[in-house]
Amino acid sequence: MVARRPGIISQFRQIIAGLLTLVQTLAGLTAAELKENAGALRGTLLMLMAAGGLLLTALTLLTVALVLALATQVGAITAALIVAGSAALAGLALGRHGLSKLEQTRLAPERSIATLQAQIDRIKGEVRPPADRSPPAEGTDA
Repeated sequence: MVARRPGIISQFRQIIAGLLTLVQTLAGLTAAELKENAGALRGTLLMLMAAGGLLLTALTLLTVALVLALATQVGAITAALIVAGSAALAGLALGRHGLSKLEQTRLAPERSIATLQAQIDRIKGEVRPPADRSPPAEGTDA
């Protein structure tokens, strides 16, 4: 008959209770971190959209003015091509800058993931089987 070690059920219950508390806590932290990250992203995107709208209006007016000014010197079609090429280069530069800012925004709940990994590592250390405590074999000195 196999005898149970006293307290093993109690330890198991404590581990399960600790895991449930950990999952609940991390779920709350993860939700808060995701909300914070989404708020930062939302603000950045709104700023980029507002800037884009204002730049579009300004660039349209500048484009018309530049084409009209250059048309007196090189002709209307050549002036339109020069201004359109310049505007395209400026647009590409602005787009690349905006995308680089967007790539810097992290949406993953990195702090929660790190906390969860640390807790898992700690639990693994606590749950490891103890060193071999079996009685020495008969005929050997302990």
